[in-house]
Amino acid sequence: MTNDFRILLKEDMRNDETGERWFQDIEIGSVFFFSVQASTLHDSTPPALLDDVMAYEAFQVTLQIRHGVYNFGKRGAWQHLEDKPWWPLFEAESPVLTVAANLPVATVQQVYEDLVACEKAHPEMTTKKCLRSLSVC
Repeated sequence: MTNDFRILLKEDMRNDETGERWFQDIEIGSVFFFSVQASTLHDSTPPALLDDVMAYEAFQVTLQIRHGVYNFGKRGAWQHLEDKPWWPLFEAESPVLTVAANLPVATVQQVYEDLVACEKAHPEMTTKKCLRSLSVC
């Protein structure tokens, strides 16, 4: 099992007046950005700005494929995840971005673990150019 995703959350921006907060994306290798958010602005439970991230029951989660990663065909990143039980909970915003609302903590943890495992198991998802220079990705 990987780390509890909540201990990886690093606050990037907060506005106590509006109840808005943003956590930094968690980069998973050279393949995925894993964005977990919770505040009055997000589809979280509760939809509030809590100081203790462990107090949330559910989070808004966005998955994004990094530039240079295949997203179509046999080597496509999404194709490696489509059989996961949580996949239908996400809605595609674009070919490289998908979002889910109010995902329970256990589901978010499973998504995180599956992304880490997928990235390790499928190095072919990234282009040779991407692997040589992550600044291009």
